[in-house]
Amino acid sequence: MRCGILIIGSLLWDDDTESRRADWRAARLDVGAQVPVRAPIYYGRKSRSRGSTYTMAFRPGDSSAQGVLVPCTEKANKIESLVSEPNALWQAEDANAKPGTLHKSWGCVGALFGPGKAHAKLSADWTTHFQTVKTRCVSIVNANGLLDIGWPNGLDGQPADFDVILATATKPAVEPPTAHAVADAWVSQLGGHENYFFNNVKHGIRTLDDLAIWRRIEERSPRWINAETYKEAIKILQGEAEVPSPS
Repeated sequence: MRCGILIIGSLLWDDDTESRRADWRAARLDVGAQVPVRAPIYYGRKSRSRGSTYTMAFRPGDSSAQGVLVPCTEKANKIESLVSEPNALWQAEDANAKPGTLHKSWGCVGALFGPGKAHAKLSADWTTHFQTVKTRCVSIVNANGLLDIGWPNGLDGQPADFDVILATATKPAVEPPTAHAVADAWVSQLGGHENYFFNNVKHGIRTLDDLAIWRRIEERSPRWINAETYKEAIKILQGEAEVPSPS
């Protein structure tokens, strides 16, 4: 069965050697075969490790935003082979996680399975494993370890061609932040954490608030707005800002 990771943030582009995410991508993912998909995501989690700026969270109901679905290099025909993927995914999320764990207070791994008897058996085995390792449910992941979102569609509207999809769900803020609040959090810090937004834009991870966030950043004009490393993403945003909205 074809397994993929639905990525909605820095797992796709973070090359920090301490996080080991680049090693995870090289060892377990076919990054060159990634596909953009519709996803219900927004900047909804306030992250203390990123200077109290906002990172991505799932928001069920509206799949108008865009994530990236990356195939795993190995098939997941049995629970033993499937379990290795969320274990590796969580180690990429948290380099200090104990082997076999799938959660912390801020997030956990969940799964989606396609229809059919073969998928039903693997889904049941996954639920048993999820509960056996005593994973704490967070956000859209239910007690069975399943993601409470619809099956992702490609940008052409067709269902993504996978059998199993894994993703990390994070715990969002109680009140969804406005686009201005998201932008202001990046403008107000000096730790370089604005790179999260620009790298997401550059790598095709997009939300409906991106232009409003960009306009607020542009309005406040922080010193880092002219950084060379952000020019590609800013060009994308500026190009979109010039396109008139449909009447």
